[in-house]
Amino acid sequence: RYVLEDADQQWKNFNTNEDAFLSWEEYKNGTYGYMDGIDSEDESFSDLLKRDRQRYDRADGNSDSVLSLEEFSHFLHPEEAEHMRPLVVQETLDDLDKNKDGYLSLEEYIGEVHTEEDGSEPEWVVGEREQFAEQRDTNKDGKLDKEEVGKWILPHDSGHAEEEAAHLMSMADGDKDDELTIDEIVDHHDVFVGSQATNYGGLLHEEL
Repeated sequence: RYVLEDADQQWKNFNTNEDAFLSWEEYKNGTYGYMDGIDSEDESFSDLLKRDRQRYDRADGNSDSVLSLEEFSHFLHPEEAEHMRPLVVQETLDDLDKNKDGYLSLEEYIGEVHTEEDGSEPEWVVGEREQFAEQRDTNKDGKLDKEEVGKWILPHDSGHAEEEAAHLMSMADGDKDDELTIDEIVDHHDVFVGSQATNYGGLLHEEL
């Protein structure tokens, strides 16, 4: 229900000519219009634009170069559409695979680690290492391939939500006060956009 309501609300914001379809130009102008003055060669802007265009094209199921409301819902919430899920996995890899080898290493899965004053690892890191080895890396090759990443971020078991929320907290809660500040979320943005718990960053956009 949330997916349909969200798509309908955003459709009204983007579909400026109020017809039955949403063009790429309408979406782009509604999303990036404020960036018109930015250099088109700016790498971060270019990456965002390319990512959205790839998702737009994948959501365009009948390849007519415009999106229907249903297709737009697939664009906004790709995890809910079977044909979009491979793209969700690829986007997660693009965000977290820092050395671009097509896999997630343990270090990439955990992210930047700050050691304790005595030089030891924080308890959450120890827990994440165990989870990586025992649950995520199913073929035990020391890294996560696309299939393993898919099982992590697009699970079929209902108990995953609490597990994923705990993972996000362990990654982003820098001062370990069991609360996330806006700064902590922004500093770990790449972690949140790769998480189903935040609808791949969509919920963050609404809250922030």
